[in-house]
Amino acid sequence: MLSATRRFFSEHGVLEVDTPVLQGGANVDPGSQSLMVACGSERRFLPTSPEHPLKRLVAAGYGAVWALAPAFRMNERSHRHQPEFRMLEWYRPGWDERRLLEEVLELIAQLTGWDRACEVITYREAFARHVAIDPEQVSATRLAELAQAAGPEIASDRDAAIDYLLATHIEPHLGRERFTALTGYPLRLAAQARLRSEADGVRVAARFELYWRGIELANGYHELSDAVELEARLGQERSHRQDPTLAPDLRFEQAMRAGLPDCAGVALGFDRVLMLSLGLSEVAQTMAFPWDRA
Repeated sequence: MLSATRRFFSEHGVLEVDTPVLQGGANVDPGSQSLMVACGSERRFLPTSPEHPLKRLVAAGYGAVWALAPAFRMNERSHRHQPEFRMLEWYRPGWDERRLLEEVLELIAQLTGWDRACEVITYREAFARHVAIDPEQVSATRLAELAQAAGPEIASDRDAAIDYLLATHIEPHLGRERFTALTGYPLRLAAQARLRSEADGVRVAARFELYWRGIELANGYHELSDAVELEARLGQERSHRQDPTLAPDLRFEQAMRAGLPDCAGVALGFDRVLMLSLGLSEVAQTMAFPWDRA
């Protein structure tokens, strides 16, 4: 599969690059916990994805680039998660997330032989179909009732309750008969994606998540290129975490201020694709050295 991946990107004009494992600043992806490493008198961080160095290369003029890189998320461990795993990530200057979704489907189809047919539905459509609510309009009382199984702390927190319903009531149904791409995410889930307007004028995040057999495989953005807005979002996420050890990635922020070209980027869980293509039940089975045997 790795040979096929290299061949695919070579044929599509995307340059393979290496990215650092010990990075000068922390990725602050929402929901992902970074790991700090003491290197003498310096602090370094294991990446939750190779996003920051890849974007620095795009900003420096390298064009379309890709990497299959180790990634680390210390709060994730289950049959589909390992604290250390491999992230396949690439960036396409001049593309938006819709065009990139088509390339993601093409790559996965070539790697696995799966039919690339894909249903595209919005975040709000998914909630209407599987939970019978509008996540933007549902009352706090109704939301608490639906999420009561998660406990009072989550049920009483609007965002946490909606995230819980997405994970438990919606995601298991996605990608069952064909791929499902979830789009039109609310503004609070924009992360590093730019915003766009839907046909009805509602502002949403320009991003998608791709599912197969109830499992998220890829997360793609039409990348935010406004450096001021990006720094504000990153600062807000760091403040929310209240963790003084999470040093900002100053070289990344400097590169974004210098100018990120209009581009789309996507992160694909390579180990998950391998797991599903081989009919395995746990992502650890794809690894010679999973977390408990490393």
